[in-house]
Amino acid sequence: MSDKSINRAVEKFIEGDAKAFDYIYDNTYKIVYFVIYGIVKNRTHAQDLVQETYLKAFKNLSGFVADNFVAWITTMAKNIAINEYNKLKREKLTDFVAENNYIESDFRMPEEDSFGLLKLAQEKLSEDDYKIVVMCVIAGYKRREVAEILNMPISTVTYRLQSALEILKKNIQGGGV
Repeated sequence: MSDKSINRAVEKFIEGDAKAFDYIYDNTYKIVYFVIYGIVKNRTHAQDLVQETYLKAFKNLSGFVADNFVAWITTMAKNIAINEYNKLKREKLTDFVAENNYIESDFRMPEEDSFGLLKLAQEKLSEDDYKIVVMCVIAGYKRREVAEILNMPISTVTYRLQSALEILKKNIQGGGV
C-alpha cells in the first residue's frame, strides 16, 4: 500500500467507483483509529469518531487536493478528536446524591480502557515520534511510506523510530528515560 495507490483510489471513488472506498478504508483505518485513540483514550469513542471522520472526509472530498490523502484524513481525524475531547472536558459529570444535591467532578477518561503500550508511547514520546511508532508498528506502514505521509526524509523516520523504540524499551524494562 502506498500513498500514491490510495490517491488513485480516491480519484476512482470521486469518479464513481464505489469499490474504491473499501480499498481506501482498509488501508487507512488503522492510522485514523490510532490518531483518534491517542487523543480520546477510549476505544468505543474512538470508533465513533473514526466513522464521523470518514463521513466528513467523503462528504468534503471535493476539497481534497490529490497529493496526500492519508495526511489529509489523519489531520481531519486529529481535529475531530481534539474538538470532541475539548467538548467532553468542558462537560461536568454529575452524580445525584440522596438530598437532591449534585456533586460535580472533573472529566476523566477511564483508565481501564487504555492500551498499555500505546499509553506509555503517548506519555513518553513526542507527538511526531508517537505517530511514527503507530504508523510503522501498529498500522504496518513502511518507513518510506511514513516519510512520504509526514513529509520527512526516510533517514529521519528511521532514526526517530529507532530512538522511540529504545525509549519504550527502557521504560518497559524499568530503566526510565
